Order: sequence, then C-alpha cells, then structure tokens
Amino acid sequence: MENPIFEIKKELIKWIKNLDDLETIQKVLDLKNFDEPASLVSDAQSEYSRTDDFDERFAKGLNPENARKESKKIIREWWDK
Repeated sequence: MENPIFEIKKELIKWIKNLDDLETIQKVLDLKNFDEPASLVSDAQSEYSRTDDFDERFAKGLNPENARKESKKIIREWWDK
C-alpha cells in the first residue's frame, strides 16, 4: 500500500508538467518560494527551547512536603472543598 501523500505528489507533478498557463506557473513558483510560515514555526520552537529548560525546572522541584500540600490543594479545588 502506497503512502497517500506520495500519490498526491505524483498527481501534482503530472498537473504541473501539463501546465501551460504562465500566470498559474508563477503562482506555483511563488508558493514554492514562500518560506515564511516554516521559518516562523522554527523561530518559535527555537525560542521555546531556549526559554524552557525542563532539567533546570525539575531540579528545583518541590520537596515531598510541599508536593503533598500542592496536591491536596489541587484536589480540594477539583472537589470544591
């Protein structure tokens, strides 16, 4: 069984091969060269990785007594007590 994305890509390639309208070809090229959304995502991910250090947060952690208090507090909030 072939990957459905592969089939879609093959259809697009066939369509582009038979394309004769210069304006449509230009739109496809513009779309191909438009890289902003990908760079925005990578920028956001790199910013997150710089600002969120899980190991550092985990090391600071809660001691067992504070963890118990926080757990009780959250459970009481859930149960409205």
